[in-house]
Amino acid sequence: MYRGRFGEKRASSASSLNSFPRLAGPATVKLLVGPENEEFIVPREVLASCSYFRQRIDTARIEFEKGQAHLVITMEDQCPDMFELFAYWMNERRNFDRLIDAAETNHSCKRLHWDLVNLHLFAAQIDLPALQDCAMDAIQDVYLRRNWDIDPKLINHVYKSCDPQESCRLRKWIVAMTAWTLGGVVTNEMSKAIQRLFDQCPDFWAEYHSHTRKMAQTGLEGHFKNPQLRLPSNNLRNEERQFGFRQCSFHTHRSTVGQGRCPHAASLSPLVPSPYTDGYVESDSDRGESRLGSRMVSPCSDTIPESDLETL
Repeated sequence: MYRGRFGEKRASSASSLNSFPRLAGPATVKLLVGPENEEFIVPREVLASCSYFRQRIDTARIEFEKGQAHLVITMEDQCPDMFELFAYWMNERRNFDRLIDAAETNHSCKRLHWDLVNLHLFAAQIDLPALQDCAMDAIQDVYLRRNWDIDPKLINHVYKSCDPQESCRLRKWIVAMTAWTLGGVVTNEMSKAIQRLFDQCPDFWAEYHSHTRKMAQTGLEGHFKNPQLRLPSNNLRNEERQFGFRQCSFHTHRSTVGQGRCPHAASLSPLVPSPYTDGYVESDSDRGESRLGSRMVSPCSDTIPESDLETL
C-alpha cells in the first residue's frame, strides 16, 4: 500500500478544499473498498467533483463515529491498492512522480505498474478523463525509467479481459510499444509470446498492422520512435517526433487537440479542481518543462479508429 508514504488517511490539502463550495451535510465520505472493506476518507466536496460519485453520494448512508458524521459508500469490487492511487489523486490533484520515485526505491515498480493500469481503466469507467490521462502518463514514465519492453501479460489482459472502449487509449499505446519492441533486439521467447498474442487476439493484430503501415507511409521508423518518450509539444514539424510521441498522443483529447497545447498539462501538478468540470480545469499553459513530459488518452470506439492509430 502507498498510504504510509503520503500521510495516514489524509484528507485533502487546504488549498484544494477551499476551491470547492461548501455542501450541507457530512463533510467527509468513508469509502469501504475491496472484500475486506479497507477505509479511505475523502472530503465530500472533492469526491462530488466526479459525476459518478455525485450520484452515489446522493444515496449513501450516514454513519456516526466518535461524534462525527460520515457518508459511507461501499465498493467491494474495486482493488484497494488501485483505489489508494485514486484517493491520492482526488485529494492532491498531482501527478504520480512521487509514487514512481518511491516504487523505484522500494523495487515495487511492477506492482505500481499494474495499479496504474487498473486506475486508468477505472478512470475510463467513471468518466474522469484527467485522471485517465494522468495514469497513462505514469505508465509511460514507469516503462521509461525501467527501460521495459512491452509486457505480454499486459497485452493479454487488455485484449482478452478489458472492454475495448474503456481500454482504447491503452491499446493504442500497447500497439506502439509492440512495434518499438519488435523493431529492436528481442529474445526468441518474447517474439514467440507476441506472435501467440497476434494469433489469439485478432484486434491486436489488426491494430498493429494498421499502425506499422501508417508508420511506413509517413516515413517514421518504428524501432526509433519510442512510445515511452513524451515530447513537450504537439507540433507536427518537430524533428524529435522521429524518436518519441507527441505530448497528447495517448490522451483522451487526442483527436481534438491537434497541434495545440495540452488542455490540462499544467493543471496536473497540481491540478486545479472544479466542481463543475468533474475535477479538472482546462489550461492553455504548456507543461514542456516537466522532467518526464506529459501525455494522456481515452476511449473513443469499440476498436481504435484507423485514422488514430499512428500519432503523427
